[in-house]
Amino acid sequence: MWWPWWLALLAGGAGYAGLVEPFWPRPVTYEVAIPGLAAELDGYTILHLSDLHGRVDFFARPWFQDWLRQSQLICVTGDLYAPTLPRRRVARILQRLAQTRPLYYCSGNHDWRRGKLAVQPWDPGGAWIDNRVALLAEGRLALAGLPDLRRGQPDWERVLSALPSAVPALLLSHRPDVVLDPRARRFALVLSGHTHGGQVVVPGWGAPIRHTRIPGRYVAGRWEWASGRYLITSRGLGESELPFRFFCRPEVVRVVLRAR
Repeated sequence: MWWPWWLALLAGGAGYAGLVEPFWPRPVTYEVAIPGLAAELDGYTILHLSDLHGRVDFFARPWFQDWLRQSQLICVTGDLYAPTLPRRRVARILQRLAQTRPLYYCSGNHDWRRGKLAVQPWDPGGAWIDNRVALLAEGRLALAGLPDLRRGQPDWERVLSALPSAVPALLLSHRPDVVLDPRARRFALVLSGHTHGGQVVVPGWGAPIRHTRIPGRYVAGRWEWASGRYLITSRGLGESELPFRFFCRPEVVRVVLRAR
């Protein structure tokens, strides 16, 4: 029995979206000029991981290992686990990453349960940067983090008061909507996730579901949201709710800082 062409096309697209694209990550590099960055830090490289949802198989790939060796810092912007994938394996691999490079993590909405952070069996320890500030590169660069804007309790005053006034600062926030708050203007670069890039993208139009209130069609990538200030939102590595992607491959992001 012959299938109608449109039914065969639909079945092929569903198979691709569920069995191919979620397992086909792309490496993406962005260069960002940071006002006030010391010349010695030109080329400082950050490995940005987001929305793992249990997907850590990609970390064994040669290109990821090369990027890991070339990076000075690892930033994880939330959503570590998935209900159907083993948490212990994710925790073990995160712990290994934290032993290779300084790693900082801010929480995502899926990392909270009943008002409490629930990322066991991983113990983020000093890597957990919610409502905290870390000084990097001998104090010449500051990194701050906020918990998920809805599930956590962001403490802007605590974060801003801990930032040295003359040091360029970066912010980790699971949701890109953090840039809609005027207080985010203190940061030259914001790294976020949450949107998954929409997971499903209509070619030539965009993502029907964006998971952000940022105006326009922005859903992922680099965006100069204010003069000299940039937002980079990762599509993430995993999926939530629906386990498929279409024209929206998962990604590992590498950010190279440039001194002006």
